[in-house]
Amino acid sequence: MVSAKNAMLMFMIIAPFAICFGTVYRVGDASGWHPMFDYQNWASSKKFCVADTIRFEYNAIFHNVKEVTEPNYRECNATNPIATYYTGNDSFTLKQPGHRYFLCGFPNHCKYGQKVDIYVHEVSSPSPAPANSLPFPPSPAAKNPAPSSARTNSASSIHISIVQIAIKSLAVVVLAYFV
Repeated sequence: MVSAKNAMLMFMIIAPFAICFGTVYRVGDASGWHPMFDYQNWASSKKFCVADTIRFEYNAIFHNVKEVTEPNYRECNATNPIATYYTGNDSFTLKQPGHRYFLCGFPNHCKYGQKVDIYVHEVSSPSPAPANSLPFPPSPAAKNPAPSSARTNSASSIHISIVQIAIKSLAVVVLAYFV
């Protein structure tokens, strides 16, 4: 039988890892990043939390990603971005709660809907991954990485599954040892 002391020790070792790893979202899910998609509806169907990652996948010849302020987001003004990304595979880890605003800087793309407001919640528990999630590791940010005070959006939810499986396996081994 597990003593209260051993159970508490196991909890103290394993619990921090259970909430440290976020979910990876592919912006637009399978549709990716392009005009004529309802990104606001997409974003409102997700719960983005601190430590989650959002990934923009797009054809870099025709699109880019610009992080902008709220007024510039509302006006589709891409002339003074916080940061510009153009690799076609850009990821952002959400580090603080609040809004982050992204749009495409190509002419008229934002006006046709290629913009997204990501609201980031405080971390309370790990975000669940949807059934259609795929394991996309975060890519390095392109030019002008977003400041740590910025907020981000996500695409398809993806748990960092290998790390979580390893942690859960360790928990089972430790539990089996004490039982």
